[in-house]
Amino acid sequence: MFGIGSTELLVILLVGLIVLGPKSLAGLSRTLGKIVGEFRRVSTDFQRTLNAEVAAEEQNAKMNQMSTSEQESYKQEKEEDALREAKLAERKQEALNKAAQAKKDKEDLENKVSLAKPTQDTNDASEKDLSPLEKALAKTKMEADAFEAKQSANPTANQKS
Repeated sequence: MFGIGSTELLVILLVGLIVLGPKSLAGLSRTLGKIVGEFRRVSTDFQRTLNAEVAAEEQNAKMNQMSTSEQESYKQEKEEDALREAKLAERKQEALNKAAQAKKDKEDLENKVSLAKPTQDTNDASEKDLSPLEKALAKTKMEADAFEAKQSANPTANQKS
């Protein structure tokens, strides 16, 4: 780090503390840290850009060395790769859409089941609106609720098992 040893850095910090005071030194350290961070970001960005330019130049040099048929086949491979990536992105989006639709359908089904859950006043009209699958799901849910109620009413049976 700039050819400064740990002892020299300690002396510089001690002199800075004496001259500037603790509050000013803290603010100065914060500002210096921000400047160093920004410098690192800029240098990293510059290095990335430089590497991309070098890679592009190497690619152009490679293309210039290839024959015309090799260039065409290389371009075709690149286009096929781009097409594959586009199809992959499209399939991924379709899968996300299907997952969102399935989640929505599940929520709708759960809402229907919760509305169809029998109460003291069982309404036959609401049961007619449900499909057989929804009726079976509601029945299973009622049985599970009854089992849980039975288990919670008799806690000693749970401990014996």
